[in-house]
Amino acid sequence: MSIASPEIAAPQPPRLPLGVQADGTLTRKAVPIAFVMGTLAVFAVLPLGVLAIILNDRGLERVRTSPQTARRMINWSWGILAVVDVLEIIALTGFLVDRLA
Repeated sequence: MSIASPEIAAPQPPRLPLGVQADGTLTRKAVPIAFVMGTLAVFAVLPLGVLAIILNDRGLERVRTSPQTARRMINWSWGILAVVDVLEIIALTGFLVDRLA
């Protein structure tokens, strides 16, 4: 009867935040999406748009040093931008329907 030694798994590299490369820059697809979402968010709700932009910037700075923190900050940034943009689209649609009716 032999005792099998437990296999030690190789450490997994930390998962990168959505739309971010290993060097801390945005991917080619993420750049225009972030630009449009950030612009809409700033025009719709200035404080939340600015907060999302600051969180994204701070997260990108931490990709190499603290990937988990960077991931959390960038996820919050994308979430804020998404919520504000959806609310803006709903408000704009409601305004247009009201004007055309």
